[in-house]
Amino acid sequence: MRQAGWGEIFQPRRPESSAPQPKRAPILNWLSRYGVISWEDIVTLLIVMVGFLTVVRSIDSADWVDEMPSLYAIGFLGLVLGLVMAQSRLPTLIAHLVALAVGTAGVLYTSGSELDGSVPSRTWDLVDRVWVWGDAVVSGGISNDNMPFVVLVVAATYLAAYVASWSIFRWRNAWLGLIPGGLALLTNISYLPGQNSLPLVIYLFCAILLVARVNLLRQAREWRAQHTRYPDFISLSVLNITVWMALGLLALAWVLPVGKGSGLLYSVWVKVTAPVASPMNDLGRVFSAIDSKKGRQVHQFGATLPLQGEITLGSAEVIQVTASETGFLRAQVYDVYTAQGWKVGDSIQITGGSWPALQAMQGVEEATRQLRRPTSVQVTASKRSNVIVTIGQPLAVSVNTRVVFGPGPSDVTSVRPTHALSEEDQYRVDSTVSNASINALRAAPATYADWTRAYLQLPTDLPATIRAKALEVTAGALSPYDKATAIEQYLRANYAINLSIDAAPPKKDSVEYFLFDAKEGYFDYHASAMVVMLRSLGIPARMAVGYVIRPIDRVPQTNVYIVREANAFSWPEVYFPGLGWVEFNPTPNEPPVIRSGVDSPVVPGFDPNQQFLDDFFLPGGAETSGGAAGELDSLVIDEGSGLVGRIIMTVVLGLIAVSAAGVGIFQYSWQHGLGGYSYPVQVWEKTLRLARWAKIRPLPQETPREIMTRLRKEMPEVADLDYLSESYIRSRYGQKELTEAERERLEGVWKRSRNTLLARLLRWR
Repeated sequence: MRQAGWGEIFQPRRPESSAPQPKRAPILNWLSRYGVISWEDIVTLLIVMVGFLTVVRSIDSADWVDEMPSLYAIGFLGLVLGLVMAQSRLPTLIAHLVALAVGTAGVLYTSGSELDGSVPSRTWDLVDRVWVWGDAVVSGGISNDNMPFVVLVVAATYLAAYVASWSIFRWRNAWLGLIPGGLALLTNISYLPGQNSLPLVIYLFCAILLVARVNLLRQAREWRAQHTRYPDFISLSVLNITVWMALGLLALAWVLPVGKGSGLLYSVWVKVTAPVASPMNDLGRVFSAIDSKKGRQVHQFGATLPLQGEITLGSAEVIQVTASETGFLRAQVYDVYTAQGWKVGDSIQITGGSWPALQAMQGVEEATRQLRRPTSVQVTASKRSNVIVTIGQPLAVSVNTRVVFGPGPSDVTSVRPTHALSEEDQYRVDSTVSNASINALRAAPATYADWTRAYLQLPTDLPATIRAKALEVTAGALSPYDKATAIEQYLRANYAINLSIDAAPPKKDSVEYFLFDAKEGYFDYHASAMVVMLRSLGIPARMAVGYVIRPIDRVPQTNVYIVREANAFSWPEVYFPGLGWVEFNPTPNEPPVIRSGVDSPVVPGFDPNQQFLDDFFLPGGAETSGGAAGELDSLVIDEGSGLVGRIIMTVVLGLIAVSAAGVGIFQYSWQHGLGGYSYPVQVWEKTLRLARWAKIRPLPQETPREIMTRLRKEMPEVADLDYLSESYIRSRYGQKELTEAERERLEGVWKRSRNTLLARLLRWR
């Protein structure tokens, strides 16, 4: 049997009376006959589904949080409902309200599918948890509840699918439908190492097909309105050509690196997005559970420290430390406790300018009076960082820094470099640690200065069971030191280490959950419990986070220790009048702090007048670090990778991009081809363009007066409308200039007709 050629298949259409109708499958014939959907729209819908569900597949496989349900159903619902509403004859507002109602029900049902109980109880629990989360956003609190994030992702999936389907099938605008999904896909693969470029290639392939196809269908709609003949299956011919072109273009895209594997491209992305993402990083406090993914640091040393659930201690190297002893490397101190974690309080002050290198931060004499011994460490950064780690209370640093002070006059809570530290950058810190004996600590007075009240802060709704347990544990202890030791020993003996615990349930105090429900946890929980219990007894205490140096971390035959992400640690610091801050360790997997048995104000080799100690730590000529990154304008409390900020920033940029694209397309369409024409001609052409957008389509064979007759029927409320066509004819064909009075008259008619057409256009009738 002879096969028909392309020329026969796509020959010009015959007259309507004798034109053969293309054969369709029975279901397509039925759908088209009753105006439900055409076969062209079905082909378009299939392309949209492949592209959009590729994005859903990428997000689904990311497994951002354990509670995340499958997004396929809600994405499919948004696509189908967008198509149905776009094809319906409902007014636009009613169609969107219907879609909003159906979508809200779908989002609540899908988001709560992982919860226990009946549908009504799950829905109520979901709404209540989102309400609590919203209160944390407004009040500056912390949330480790994953469900609000789940709701946001599910809702965003539905909205993106609905907008994509509506914009493609109602507005015939592929770009508005493609941009949200593309941004979501790029964000997803950028922050999840290991994802290859296949999802991006598939999405780009579908995008190319959609742009070409939607533009053709929009043109075909114009052809039909103008009774212009065209081949029946021209869309399939264009689709065939577009497929081969897309395959050729995407052959290069397959080999392009994506995500963190892209090296320079990823670095550029981070630097470009940093100015926008950084101000939004504060929202990380209400999305803390997202950061507890494999391969991420447990502590970000930022403005908040959420008490999260399961953590994974990575093996990546953070710093190399040259030191004469093991112990705690402090990076940040937190003073405000909330039910879900810790924050840096308002009483913490940052120095206005840089603190010069080699200038002491506090008096050495004061350290001597407090029975504190000197120590020095040299640190080599193994990755980018903006925090200086110290052993105990810092005295001086070898690089320019900005110092974060607490409420006390010499209460240094953290030190930040004025330049972000890059790999191989070095610095040295001289500091002091308590050398007070047990007897000296036990003899310290229990009267505290006013500034220590900041370290007694507790939530007003702190469960009474916590103070009751603290009183029970410290029964018989007389001094603050004895009480601190009793709590430390109690936690070490009764609460085992478990890195896989669940976070506290919503509206549940994390310390109460640790003490009475979980009864196991890791260093953040042990240290938090001790600080909160001591504060409930009126003893000033604070939360310190950083790293622990172990003997096993030592490089053989050297004083160098390799500190990795697995060295992350937290511990309490308790204040003793006259002796300063003293470290404790209630976490049982690390040894307790060993106290000195000698009450000596001066340690051999300690010279109060010598600013830098133990010079053998820092080779000559290496007093300052080199190769530091760009200048920081101000101290940035770093939130790690800024994941949440960049996700939010991506959404904002997406909206800006959509708006900019819309404005650009409108400006081009509005002004295209009008340059050099007189004012009446420009007004006439703009009126016709608005009329076409408002579905009043003048035919090419109509004269200006015939077109005006149609416009009068459509806009009877516009007075003096005929003056538009008359001015156009006089200027276009009569070459007559308008007088000032005629121009004012034309401007008035144009404004009235423009406003009427815009009102009709915005109603999307």
